[in-house]
Amino acid sequence: MKGFVLNQIKLLNQQQPTIEKTMVVGQEEEKRSTREVDWKRELELFLQADINKPAYRLSYAAARPDSLTYEYVLQTEEDLPVRFLKVVLDKTNGKPLLIEAKISSENQLYESEKNLSIRCEEKAGVWRVAAYQIKGFQELVISDRKPFDVRVEVQ
Repeated sequence: MKGFVLNQIKLLNQQQPTIEKTMVVGQEEEKRSTREVDWKRELELFLQADINKPAYRLSYAAARPDSLTYEYVLQTEEDLPVRFLKVVLDKTNGKPLLIEAKISSENQLYESEKNLSIRCEEKAGVWRVAAYQIKGFQELVISDRKPFDVRVEVQ
């Protein structure tokens, strides 16, 4: 996961594609189109969803619903931020077609949840990110829950 996302960051920095970005925070919505993207920052949460660490080996239940899908669910007794990770591979080239993850954190003052998805496809002969979404909420004890939804189409 980490290697794939780092390669995508490098590729997207080289190609500098235009993105169509829609951001919704609470009731506020903003749309913008740009080529000026800090890809490391844009895809940072996908790097955080990496669970390929020796210390996590027994923390997740792994499943293979079919030959192209890998699912990892956090064991109930574990307390790690990545609660779920799903990777669906493309049947023709074996590269990630869809990655979904759920990252949660909670303490006495703060609660947040982020549902991530990234979709890839071949564009101009290169396998790369086509779209991604980050949807969830943040809630502080002293304020109301703030839902957010960021959707990006990569041209």
